[in-house]
Amino acid sequence: MADTQRFADRVALVTGAASGIGETTARMFAAEGAAVVLLDIQKEQTLRVEQEIRASGGRALAVPGDVRNADDCREAVDAAVATYGGLDIAFCNAGIFERGNVVDQTMEEWDVQIDTLLKGTFLTCKYAVPAMRARGGGSIVLSGSNCAHIGCAGRFAYTAAKAAMPVLAKQLSNDWFHGANIRTNCVSPGQVLTGMTTRTWQQETGAAEDTPVPDAVAERWQRPEEIATTVLFLASDEARDITGVTIPVSRTALLRVAGMRSR
Repeated sequence: MADTQRFADRVALVTGAASGIGETTARMFAAEGAAVVLLDIQKEQTLRVEQEIRASGGRALAVPGDVRNADDCREAVDAAVATYGGLDIAFCNAGIFERGNVVDQTMEEWDVQIDTLLKGTFLTCKYAVPAMRARGGGSIVLSGSNCAHIGCAGRFAYTAAKAAMPVLAKQLSNDWFHGANIRTNCVSPGQVLTGMTTRTWQQETGAAEDTPVPDAVAERWQRPEEIATTVLFLASDEARDITGVTIPVSRTALLRVAGMRSR
């Protein structure tokens, strides 16, 4: 367990908690004392994360489900309230990526990405906000992307959905901060090495499933921990006066692109 216990009295809901950034963030919340509710469509992996957090002395509850389904999102929030007494934090992290530009992106690929990323965020917040109001406030962190700020080749639907997150952080703050003490912020990762990005690289290159992504693909791959630390900061009392902002955790991606365009 971590030396600090910033979240000892808090209950956190993490979507997309079975792998990647979501799993790492859930583990870090638990290590700092939070009771963590894990919502992910991957049932076996979600149960594995729950068991491993508990084995390490943390508090965790797996609620396998699909963020595209209103009943599943409601069930996850209800489970947080019934099991741990309420909900203080929500990290809307569930995501999916299907490569494609405006010409070759299929309707099915568009729908699954918009529904998972955008509708999933809507449904998670729809049920999280009332539970947070009942606790006297809370913190929501949305998962953005550097693609939301600069665009990314071959990521048409993904970029469209991620581009909404910075504005939704402002909208949720306008709607719920002053009257309900619910802060909402957004974190925008860069090139993070996860199972999803590994699979994407393998599909794009035709590499075998067991082929690791070479370091040469990115100047330096970010690790999920580097994103999770910012999520925990935004959810903590240390950020009590921060709401409606987006923090790019993408190293120099935005600066590098701006510099290239200025020459």
